[in-house]
Amino acid sequence: MRESNNSFKALEAMWEAGLPPELESRVSSQATNLAVFGRVVELFMPDALQTVARIIGGAPDSPDNGPISGRRPSPDEWPDWRTPPGRINDPNAGR
Repeated sequence: MRESNNSFKALEAMWEAGLPPELESRVSSQATNLAVFGRVVELFMPDALQTVARIIGGAPDSPDNGPISGRRPSPDEWPDWRTPPGRINDPNAGR
């Protein structure tokens, strides 16, 4: 098979010749940094997410996994937000 003159290869060779020589090392170092970061994330992210889940919700096998008492008022203590602010303390205002 005869090799023909490929103009696209010639354009690619001219383009590569015009690139700065340190570009390959910059791209290579960025790719290495991204690969290392990916390994770190792969190694530590599951443990970090599990720790955050345990901080927020407790461990699934923990005996204290129920709601913490004293943090939220009972439903009869909740304010009625439909009442205008000036009439909260007046028991006869809505009658």
